Amino acid sequence: MSAAEPFALYVHVPYCRHVCPYCDFNVLAAATPPERDYVAAVAAELAAYGADAHWSGRPLRSVYFGGGTPSLFTPGAIADVLAAAAAHFAFGADTELTLEANPDTVVPE
Repeated sequence: MSAAEPFALYVHVPYCRHVCPYCDFNVLAAATPPERDYVAAVAAELAAYGADAHWSGRPLRSVYFGGGTPSLFTPGAIADVLAAAAAHFAFGADTELTLEANPDTVVPE
């Protein structure tokens, strides 16, 4: 693998309003998830990977926010995670961004 090879970043947001009985994913029920603390932890992990010569500066092919229910987080929190990733990895015009959402957690803005 060359140092410039693109890679995909998966950001797991393990919070849901409630845990569905059929769900086998690593999730926690939280009406109001600890967004700031979680974003800070993700940013610290991204910084650690960014300091590793194997990952530093490599281009991102995609960023996927999965869960859980990532749409429980505010747009600002998602932007903060993306900014933390951009501080260490290269985003291109064609970098794909995906965020899983529950229709009950989004508003038409």
